[in-house]
Amino acid sequence: MSRFVQRIVPMLMLAVFLLVNRTDAAQTVDMYGRTVDLPGRIDKVVAASPPVTYMVCTIDPCLIGALNVPSSRKLQQYLGKDIKNLPVIGGFGGGSKNFNAEVLVESRPDLVIVWPPPSGFLNPMARRVLDLSGIPYVLVKLDTIEDYPQAYEYLGKLLGREARGKKLATYFRKALKKLRADAAGISERQRVSVYFAEGLDGLTTVSSDSVHGEVLALAGGRNVYPIKSGSRQHKHRLSIEQVLLFDPEVIVVQEPSFFNEIHRDSRWREIRAVRNKRVVLEPNIPFNWMDRPPSFLRLLGAKWLAGILYQHRENEKVLFETREFFNLFLGKMLDDEDLRSLLNNTDRP
Repeated sequence: MSRFVQRIVPMLMLAVFLLVNRTDAAQTVDMYGRTVDLPGRIDKVVAASPPVTYMVCTIDPCLIGALNVPSSRKLQQYLGKDIKNLPVIGGFGGGSKNFNAEVLVESRPDLVIVWPPPSGFLNPMARRVLDLSGIPYVLVKLDTIEDYPQAYEYLGKLLGREARGKKLATYFRKALKKLRADAAGISERQRVSVYFAEGLDGLTTVSSDSVHGEVLALAGGRNVYPIKSGSRQHKHRLSIEQVLLFDPEVIVVQEPSFFNEIHRDSRWREIRAVRNKRVVLEPNIPFNWMDRPPSFLRLLGAKWLAGILYQHRENEKVLFETREFFNLFLGKMLDDEDLRSLLNNTDRP
């Protein structure tokens, strides 16, 4: 018997004992059509990936029983200081290799929430642990940002926070409708061309049909990388020569270190966006607004990016909407200093 099995079996037996001695009070049909038995109370949940963990935090951070990644000072500031005491379970929505089965069992969640990969299959080890322990799990659909309103309604009702879920869903639907209408009013000829510069050297980018690139479409821009990936999370490695040929009007940078270097590199200075000082750094407080992880914050990222691309849009409106968003979703009232910290990512020669 392997050491892992020797360690995990006693914990699984305890989990099963705890589960069989509580009453299943209800059932739910999850967003993939699975019927799942629920415990009488749901006081603690564990999510399989950061986007779902952070989404549950916006409904009620007190429900979170474990994190997928270690907490940072930024996360503690905006998601609550109590998260620093939570165990780290890793991710297990797909093929992630950092999943810790022992932490999952030891955290004794009432429910596990999973955004499954395109294949629909969980991390095999996580699936075995969940099946053996009897810990119920539901699948939520977050494949596009358009799925969030329904997901908020579903999770709000499931977790006993129905009014909260509906409130966040209503905001999401209204904001998406406004962004779509604004983008529809921009002709193809007028759309600003954008290159997403990811990675330490800026030469990784995203396709327009992935979760990483859909913010740009909402903001009314045009992704210069024309290849569709057919995968919601696919990224692409390019050469500097390809980026030079694209010659984007705006470059959106993911890594601060590359943002600090781009104007010093003679190759990048040949690109129109760099020459015209239209290079911006993605906001990343409390985590990235664009795609890392692809979370609910992408809605605010689309509002911010629309203001960057079409500079006639009022700066004061962006500031107001940022304050409103953080107050509603994270319960954080931003002062002027907070806003400067969040949005201090203008062009830097």
